[in-house]
Amino acid sequence: MGSRRSHTKSRNGCTQCKSRRIKVNKPFTSLVHLIICRASSSQQPSTPTTHPAPSHSSTTSIIGPPPNASTIPRSSGLDVIDLELLHHYTTFTYKTLPSGATSDQHEIWQIQVVQLGFQHEFLLRGILAVAALHLSYLHPRRREPLALRASTHQSIAVKALHEVLNRVDPFNCVAIFAFSCILVALTFAAPTNPALPGVQDGYQGAQKEILDWFHMVRGCNSVLQTQWGTLSRSFLAPLLHKAMTQQTAPSHDVHDSDRVTDLLRLCSSERVAQDRETANAYALAIHQLLNAYTQVSILSERKQDFVPVIFVWPIAIPQAYLKLLGERKPEAMVILAHYSALLQRLDDQWFMKGWARYLVKQIETTLGEEWQPWLCWPKEVTGV
Repeated sequence: MGSRRSHTKSRNGCTQCKSRRIKVNKPFTSLVHLIICRASSSQQPSTPTTHPAPSHSSTTSIIGPPPNASTIPRSSGLDVIDLELLHHYTTFTYKTLPSGATSDQHEIWQIQVVQLGFQHEFLLRGILAVAALHLSYLHPRRREPLALRASTHQSIAVKALHEVLNRVDPFNCVAIFAFSCILVALTFAAPTNPALPGVQDGYQGAQKEILDWFHMVRGCNSVLQTQWGTLSRSFLAPLLHKAMTQQTAPSHDVHDSDRVTDLLRLCSSERVAQDRETANAYALAIHQLLNAYTQVSILSERKQDFVPVIFVWPIAIPQAYLKLLGERKPEAMVILAHYSALLQRLDDQWFMKGWARYLVKQIETTLGEEWQPWLCWPKEVTGV
């Protein structure tokens, strides 16, 4: 094993960073300083390995051309590509996340969450993964190598997260919550995103992706309940407040609420009414969906951010409904199609493009002719 490189400091700063002409005087450059120093001290002497250079996008980027892969030594630590990803995240990606769209939350995701990532590898890997996916969306010609990089970071992050979930405490609970927010973008922006070229015809697992995401965010929420006091005092408290606060407007007319309440007829059908547990599961899922539509409608009228509210529904629905959805019960899939109509509100988000439409299309293909009338409105909304 190679010896650790010495890290010399002078009165005027870190010698290694001075040699790179990096001024460590701002939040972002301080983070770059930390990554470079960690990477340089963890790298083992090796012969540079030549890799095919990724193709360049014709789109002009503020970050310039991608680094030449042939100059990057093989290392188990972070490298120049990861530095590029961190730069991209702190420059662009942070303000596109589901919980970071408003200016009052920019500092949380641009600075505080990244600083927290240096204490928790699974969070830092999640940050780099979502940055890679965002960069690949902006630069299609680099999609393949960036998707591979994102997949690597995400796999390591999720594995580490599963281990951490077995020992949630005040030290790691904030990082877990931050990762669960990033997980939304990671799930929908993965290379299986139906909006990507070549995926629309061959990808058949959209519903499975949704179910996996439902279970993951519900699992995170369940264990975080034990640390609610710590979270409510953390820098992420505003996000909790925004997602969980119930907006009220007695005279407000909820657009399309009749489309959702009409779903309650599913609970009174002969095949469902005989099973009280199933009927209750559907009724609860529908009521939570109606609440989501109500919250989104009120927030939209007030010109406030409604994105976090949409992603609360998977946490609020009963476990019995998820089981029925996993079994591809027609009623459960019809309800999911109506949730997809709500997801369509997010189709302008880079990580959500095409998902709502594809989910409804897959549900339409799966269900028999007798269920097609239930899908007319979701199909109209999503453009199927």
